[in-house]
Amino acid sequence: MVIPIVFVSHTCELNGAELMLLELGAQLDKEKFFKILVVPQEGPLLREAHQAGFVPKIIHQKWWLTSRKEKWRQPLNWLWNLKGVVNLVRLINRHSVQAVISNTSASFLGGIAARITKKPHFWIVHELLHHPRPVVEFILGNKLLIKIISSLSAKVIVNSGVTGEAFPATTPVVILLNGLNWSRIDRETRSLGLPEFWNFLDQLIHQQEREPQQILSQLLPKRKEIQSGSRIRWQLSLQNQYLGVVGKLTREKGQDLAIYTLAHLKEEFPRLKLLLIGSPAEKSFFSYLKKLVQKLGLEERVVFMDYVQELYSLLPSLDILVVPSRQESFGRVVIEAMAVGVPVVAFGQGGLKEIIEDEHNGSLAPEFSPEILAEKVRLLLQDELLATKFMIEGFVTVKSKYNLREQAKKLERLLEQWIVQKR
Repeated sequence: MVIPIVFVSHTCELNGAELMLLELGAQLDKEKFFKILVVPQEGPLLREAHQAGFVPKIIHQKWWLTSRKEKWRQPLNWLWNLKGVVNLVRLINRHSVQAVISNTSASFLGGIAARITKKPHFWIVHELLHHPRPVVEFILGNKLLIKIISSLSAKVIVNSGVTGEAFPATTPVVILLNGLNWSRIDRETRSLGLPEFWNFLDQLIHQQEREPQQILSQLLPKRKEIQSGSRIRWQLSLQNQYLGVVGKLTREKGQDLAIYTLAHLKEEFPRLKLLLIGSPAEKSFFSYLKKLVQKLGLEERVVFMDYVQELYSLLPSLDILVVPSRQESFGRVVIEAMAVGVPVVAFGQGGLKEIIEDEHNGSLAPEFSPEILAEKVRLLLQDELLATKFMIEGFVTVKSKYNLREQAKKLERLLEQWIVQKR
């Protein structure tokens, strides 16, 4: 018998948390699960939901949690959202839904409706709720928020070990990692020759003895060919060197720190540019970034690219992916870059330390020094052998650890266990 389940998203945007939800849900066995996705409005997530095998439903809701400066809105939002709770309860009853899954801690909608209908509720938490300056804050304090999430959940699902550290030992916490959708990567990069590059990397990995210079002479031409194809596609110069930062333009993502990093390198690398890939989340921070670029004389060196849908086709253009985030619970873009052969430099904090092993499959700088981050970037730009090592070991990391199907199977087992137990 097919089991109806409902996923609840607080947003219809398509950021890292929503991609994880979408891709995990798409991998669930269609013979076992009938998947409904509840979103607050029209948007990219709703459009992608059809292709991923979801039945999308719109239930209007505002964010139950907000940033620190907008906490005063929360009680008003809760009152406005009461109608949404009623509508979700009706949907659960109408479709005989057997489990509710909430994505991110920014919405209580799924937890409350599941409690009313006495259905098991699973809360996927992507945020560092115990961070000194969390992305979302509860008006009554995040310690109480953590207790509420725990009490409303059969299981709390977290995207990394560090995310789970917010919860006490009495809370049933399960780690569910982001996985890579290799078919999507293949679709977006096939014209660049990525599948052949992967095959070549697989051969290198399985060689008993690997001479560094031999690897360099074999791997770099293939990497340069892919990079050139990507740059031609995105109308980027073949002569320049490119650093890239991916993510919404927010203080937490640290684009300002990347700009300062470039300032330390601009004289030594006259053809080095910085691509900021992501849409502005706040007008004030976007304005600050543009003024900072002008102040540091980097108008010709920093490119604002906005949101890019086919990111995998752009990432190979980069010489280095820079992750200057002030807080990162996981760092999905890190494994995306590793999958397409791009070395990564990041600040050593949050979930990034669970992906990157310093000087093995990437490079970690202390929090949060642009000067030291620049030194890490400088070393990679000058040392092709080190960059090649990061490409190979990064690929080994994502192939061995971030298997989307395995993570989906883990979610399936979790759902089946609780649904059978509830019956």
